[in-house]
Amino acid sequence: MNWLDGTVFVTGATGFIGGRVCERLVQAGARRVRALVHSTHRAARIGRLPIELCPGDLLEIDSLRQALADSTVVIHCGVGNARGIVRGTENLLSACREGTVKRFVHMSTAAVYGLTPPPGSETEDAPLRLTGDGYCDNKGRAEGAVLRAGQQGLQVVILRPSIVYGPYSSWSTRLIKDLREHRVALIDEGKGACNTVYVDNLVDAIFASIENDRAVGNIFFITDGEAITWGDFIRAHMAMLEYKEELPEVSKQEALAYYKDRPGVVAGSVKAAGRILRSRELRQLLLQIPVAERTLTAVWGRMQSLPETRQQKIRSRVGVLPKSFGPSKNGRFIPDEIALATQTASVFFSIEKAKRILDYRPRIPFTQGAALVEQWLRFANYL
Repeated sequence: MNWLDGTVFVTGATGFIGGRVCERLVQAGARRVRALVHSTHRAARIGRLPIELCPGDLLEIDSLRQALADSTVVIHCGVGNARGIVRGTENLLSACREGTVKRFVHMSTAAVYGLTPPPGSETEDAPLRLTGDGYCDNKGRAEGAVLRAGQQGLQVVILRPSIVYGPYSSWSTRLIKDLREHRVALIDEGKGACNTVYVDNLVDAIFASIENDRAVGNIFFITDGEAITWGDFIRAHMAMLEYKEELPEVSKQEALAYYKDRPGVVAGSVKAAGRILRSRELRQLLLQIPVAERTLTAVWGRMQSLPETRQQKIRSRVGVLPKSFGPSKNGRFIPDEIALATQTASVFFSIEKAKRILDYRPRIPFTQGAALVEQWLRFANYL
C-alpha cells in the first residue's frame, strides 16, 4: 500500500518545519494527515489545510496514545527544550510501539555534535559525545532512544539537518531584524561553515526516508550540498534589505577575550545586585546578574519538561521574561556566545550517504532558496 493512503501523523506541526511538512503532504495527495497541536490558536498556518488538528502533548503519553490512533507513519518534528526533548521523544516512541505505526522519521539535528562541530564529524558515523549544551546533548540522547526503538522492531530513520531556512524561518526573520538594528557582525570574515538546507529539500529527504526501505535504521545528514558560509548567508539577506553599510568584523579571539574579561559569577553578581535593588524593573534587571541568569536558565530548562498546560499556568503567574540584548564593547556590537560558537564552525557535513541510500538530490540551490525567502519576506511585510 502507498504510504500516502494511510494516516500520517506529524508532531511539531505548528512550527516552521512541521508546518511545511503538512503543506507538502497535502500537495502530495496524502489522504489523511493528522497534526499534533498543543492549542489551536498556534495553528493558523496549517488550520487552512484539509488536515486533522489533534490536541495533545508530547509530555503527556495518554494524549499521544489517543492522537496516534490508526497512524502508520510518524514524522517527529516536535522539539521542546532541555529535558522535554528526550522525554517527549520517549513518550512518542512508546505510544508508537503500542499502536499501528510502521515507519518513524525522527527530525534530529547536526548540532548533536555541538554548536561548533569538531573536525572529524563530517560523516554520520562519527561518535557522539557530550558537549555541555543542553539542547545539543539532549537531541543526541533522543537519537539514542529512537535507535533503541528501532532495535525493538519499529522502522526508524533519523535525519540531521543543520541551518534550515525558508519561508517562516526565524533564521531569516531574526537576521533581517538584527541587520536593521545594526546588531550583526561578521565573525572571522564570515568564513564559518553554515550548512544550509532549504526547507523543501529537507521535506524531500523526509519523503524519501518513508518511501525507501533501505533507509530504515540509518542516520543521514541533510544539507543543500553546497559549501555555504555564514558570510554568504548574511550577505544574501543584506542584499534583500539593500543594506549599503559595511558590516563590522570581529575575530573569534577578540570575542573570546571579551567574554573572558567579563566579571565572574560572584563578583559580577555583587556588583549588579546594588543596581537591581534600587530598580523598579526587577525582573528585567535580574538577567544582568550572572547567578540569577544561570538560575533562571536552569529553571526555564526544567519547566520545558512539564506538560504544556502546566507551563501556561506558570507563565500566567510570573509572566514571560524578555530576551536581553547581546553585549557590546565601547559601543561596538559583539556577537553573543551562541552566535560565536555557531558561526565559527569549520565542518561541512557530507550528504553522500543520503545521496547513495535515499537518492537524495537537493532540488533548490542556495541562490534560488534565497530568492524564494525574499519573495516571502516581502509578502509577509518583513521587507
